[in-house]
Amino acid sequence: MPYQKTITESYWTVCWKWIFPYPCKKTRKVTKWCYDFESIHIYHWLFFCIFYGCENNIEYRWAEFCIGIGSSWVYNKTVCKKKKLKVSGKC
Repeated sequence: MPYQKTITESYWTVCWKWIFPYPCKKTRKVTKWCYDFESIHIYHWLFFCIFYGCENNIEYRWAEFCIGIGSSWVYNKTVCKKKKLKVSGKC
């Protein structure tokens, strides 16, 4: 079952010292939905990937930017997202 977790994530932004801008890294706390997947099947389509994750015999589907061609598997991975993932059926 998905659960909510508060995560500290880092991001790049522009900071200022007097009148001079410079790149700097900051952190923020965000709440995300996390899933403990037993397996994730990834379909790579050049710059786009479709993920099918299996958690407790429920399959979730999502898409992201990535680079590659073909398909691959990942096992025992925790994935955290801003929004809840769509249920696509049973594993």
